[in-house]
Amino acid sequence: MAVTASLSKAIDLAALRDYRYAVGSATRKIIQTLTWEDFKRKQEPAQLQRVLDEGAVLPVGMGTIDYWRRRDVAGLLLMPPTRHIIIHWNEARELISRKE
Repeated sequence: MAVTASLSKAIDLAALRDYRYAVGSATRKIIQTLTWEDFKRKQEPAQLQRVLDEGAVLPVGMGTIDYWRRRDVAGLLLMPPTRHIIIHWNEARELISRKE
């Protein structure tokens, strides 16, 4: 928890917000080009291996790769706005209760 707290204190919120908006804009542009068939497509094993080869996911995060393997494009796009928050809900609640 100490790492999370120190990151929270050190983070540049304006830069993080700008990054989030840039990613959102780029994501919307990509989604607009997808067809119905694209949404049903699973990730190519070669694409996932490239992510690993480039070190974008650390060994501790291999569960993420396993999750990506099981989902189609639609499921991956829906995960951040609909399910990711649930993963961190208890962490956030604990931090908030400590501040009260």
